[in-house]
Amino acid sequence: MSNSTDNIRSSKRLTLFVAVWGVLTAITSIFSIASWTFHIDGPIRVIENLTYLISVPGWVPLYIFGFGGLRDDMIGITVAHSIAWVFWLFLVFFIVQMRSKIIVNGATESAQAVDQNRRAFLSNATIGFASIGAVATPGYATLVEPWSIKVRRYSIPINGLDPSLDGLKLVQLSDIHLGPRIPGTFVQQAIDLVIQQDPDLVLLTGDYVHDGTNEIERAAEMCRPLINAAKIGVVGVLGNHDWWGDGEQMSLSLSQIGVHMIDNDRIWLDASSRTLHSKDPGSSSLALVGFGDLTDHYINITSAFNGVHKSTPRVVLSHNPDSAELRNITEVGAPRVDLMCSGHTHGGQVRIPFIGTPIVPSKFGSKYAGGVVNGPAFPVHISRGIGMSLLPIRIGVPPEISVLTLMSV
Repeated sequence: MSNSTDNIRSSKRLTLFVAVWGVLTAITSIFSIASWTFHIDGPIRVIENLTYLISVPGWVPLYIFGFGGLRDDMIGITVAHSIAWVFWLFLVFFIVQMRSKIIVNGATESAQAVDQNRRAFLSNATIGFASIGAVATPGYATLVEPWSIKVRRYSIPINGLDPSLDGLKLVQLSDIHLGPRIPGTFVQQAIDLVIQQDPDLVLLTGDYVHDGTNEIERAAEMCRPLINAAKIGVVGVLGNHDWWGDGEQMSLSLSQIGVHMIDNDRIWLDASSRTLHSKDPGSSSLALVGFGDLTDHYINITSAFNGVHKSTPRVVLSHNPDSAELRNITEVGAPRVDLMCSGHTHGGQVRIPFIGTPIVPSKFGSKYAGGVVNGPAFPVHISRGIGMSLLPIRIGVPPEISVLTLMSV
């Protein structure tokens, strides 16, 4: 009789497990499919970031076995979410079982009731606090901090800068990543914030789209208000994510709305007229030099600095800050650089108190995580950007735009 009862209980538990697993898989898969497969914009992208985080245990084996390319495929997304929910539900089952053992084990027969009550209280409190943290941390990291943009301000001394350009205000916007993780409304918010800074020049340092080609035209069009807002103009280079899609098309689309794209090229700011020129206007100029992306395009130092006089101060735009470590830009006799403006690393996206940023996409660790740092030969400013890449989270590293005020020395 007891075996029959146990079998019925086991069957009910299995039925409940499958039902819960199926419902949760369906709910979270819908958000990911809407964002990644059908490119639906709006708040759904914000919620999807949380559901993607939940699905990570399912994506890990798919990436290990070479199926990472299915991240925008309906079947691949559903499989990843189904694996993830098996993992999470078994984890809950394991915790419940461990709780039962903690409560029961170790109590003597005479003190069993008192001991079980004490153990139940301690285990429930521990599990309760752990559960709150397990829910609150991912929620904050995906639903709160990634959408609170900070404005950071720096004063940068530039040797030989024409006195008439003293106080020149450069506003840098980097790593927009318009796509399945970043809604257009948030990009618009960032652009509005750039405009509020009353920029002389706007610097765009790459990764306008997250992946593919679906958002290229829209990303470029969203940058159009910057053209009218910048007193002098908008200058940009591409990032690795742009080349993952179609870098040439991204560059063309931005050029067509009025952005001066300078990948492996340069442009001059004439101090007297405060206008941009494709040829050196004379001694009172500032050169804006652009590098191609370090990993997914190429850097041509000769082409980038072509025609720039050795006495002309220059600001370099390079998506990847690791470019500052290249030998042909740091060795004796290398072209002069007064400031490099970069993005790419997103500040590591996670900063842990007393530990720092554990993961930064740079060969030089956390050196180029963010802010103004000293490279081997010149200062480098690294914007923490507004988008997200590897994982859709930010903890201790809010999105940002940067205001760089150049000072004549």
